Amino acid sequence: MLRALFILLVGIISPLSALAEPKPFQKVEHCKWKPDRWNDGDSFHVITGDAGREIVARLYFVDTPEAETAYRDRLDEQAAYFGITREQATTIAHEAAAFTAKQLAKPFTVWTRWRSALGRSALGRVYCIIITAEGRDLDELLIENGLARIYGTRTVLYDGRDSRAYLAKLAELEAKAKQLKRGAWRFGK
Repeated sequence: MLRALFILLVGIISPLSALAEPKPFQKVEHCKWKPDRWNDGDSFHVITGDAGREIVARLYFVDTPEAETAYRDRLDEQAAYFGITREQATTIAHEAAAFTAKQLAKPFTVWTRWRSALGRSALGRVYCIIITAEGRDLDELLIENGLARIYGTRTVLYDGRDSRAYLAKLAELEAKAKQLKRGAWRFGK
């Protein structure tokens, strides 16, 4: 009886655990930022270097304020994180979008598992980690310049680092940005 129950449970759990296994990260090099009305600091159109297809990349671990004032609840939540007004958050949203476009003006690398990041685009969005042409992590650059908050989904990184260590590093960068009054932190008290 116990053996039969064990076999039944293994038969149920094994397929479920196989489904839960995350896909390995895929490295896509020589990507290009594509101008689009809906691009912002943490979600933007990309032409992949491998097949030249268009995707919408959504950064893991960070969130920049919304440039679209139609998302007032979300914008208010983002403003509250920084202790600023909705109008100031909108200013930071535009700065973050311009910053991202500038950082991605040269071909860059995308690391992705092709995991859906939801969103409203007909293309869909996928979570990504972006490494600039200069070898810098875009998440870190946005945080250290006070243009994003630490936020979002958690995952082991493409190089095997644990997300907790990575998030601790982002927290250090954020503390320094706050101390130096960079980006959104310049408006705070």
